[in-house]
Amino acid sequence: MFDQTSSPNFTKLSDNQLQVASWYVANKFLLKKILMGSLIFVDVLLWGYIFYGLVNYYFIEEPKFSAATKELSRFQNYVALRAGSEPVNLAAGATSIFSIGSGRYDFAALIKNDNPRWYIEFDYNFVVDGEVLPSKSGFILPGEEKYLLNLGQEFKTKPRQARLEVNNLSWKKINGHEIADYDAWKTERLNIVFEEVKFLPAVIRDKFTISRASFSAKNLTAYSFWDAGVYVFLYRGSALASVNYISLEEFISGQTRPVQVSWFEPLSSITQVKVIPEINIFDKKAYMPVE
Repeated sequence: MFDQTSSPNFTKLSDNQLQVASWYVANKFLLKKILMGSLIFVDVLLWGYIFYGLVNYYFIEEPKFSAATKELSRFQNYVALRAGSEPVNLAAGATSIFSIGSGRYDFAALIKNDNPRWYIEFDYNFVVDGEVLPSKSGFILPGEEKYLLNLGQEFKTKPRQARLEVNNLSWKKINGHEIADYDAWKTERLNIVFEEVKFLPAVIRDKFTISRASFSAKNLTAYSFWDAGVYVFLYRGSALASVNYISLEEFISGQTRPVQVSWFEPLSSITQVKVIPEINIFDKKAYMPVE
């Protein structure tokens, strides 16, 4: 029996492989430095890009964005301001019909001007059962609520329905340089007081029974008016029962004038009488010259 000794197997390397291995061993530290340098270079590039992005955002893009936002905000504010400066349309209520006897009727419709710095001049008419009544001229002061009237219209049969039409509106804005405080300016010109207001539901005149409101009108303003209009409203409780209108010609400053307004039919159960002046204080032709 013979002893057998095993010898290890070695892979024989080629000359090229030996050269590569030899080069790697000789340049291993250099390769490591190159790799580290590459990593550092890439890291510097990344941080440089991040730094550039931050500088670009905070010092270039962000100011541009802020400026654009402010410009947009100014534009939006301008649009909102422009919209806020435009007048709001008139609001109108339903038309009331009042019989005053002998086939005659009064028509009244409430309108409202919600614009505190605009007054309006216009034409208006009532359409009654499809018939267009004659047109009238009217006006409404800033922030005012008032009735438009057409009185004493004759019809063969009782009207069933009526509506108001307002046309040819002329919007006029108050000049803030000329009228800074409109409320005070208005009060100076409409300080007309009505006192001793009375209502008689049945008065005999020329064998006819009529109703009559009486009062004294005092012009406490510094202005005299060619024609000072006066509305007279009669109420039953909170419901409007009838209307009337009278014009006081040449109503002088400081003057007190007794006034009577009549309805040619008896009106019962009247609980309240309201008297309201109507003067277009923006119309220079409404004022009498100062002597």
